[in-house]
Amino acid sequence: MASRRDLKKKITYIAGDLFLASLMEGINREVVIEAVHSVLALVPRISHTEPGNVKGFYKKLNEDLNKEIKIVADELAKITKA
Repeated sequence: MASRRDLKKKITYIAGDLFLASLMEGINREVVIEAVHSVLALVPRISHTEPGNVKGFYKKLNEDLNKEIKIVADELAKITKA
């Protein structure tokens, strides 16, 4: 169970870092806040893994997390180019 707890903590820390990115000037806060909400929505999913497909479950969870991080990274890239 410790690995699930650690994973939940890591996702929460990532959400906190993404939220801090929303405080920067010139960034679209709505997009970043929506990404933060999506990342935090992943935490309850960790507690209910699919019994027959654990590896696939965590692979999908990782893909969803990376997708939300990429959204915020793209927003940050927009303001650094401007």
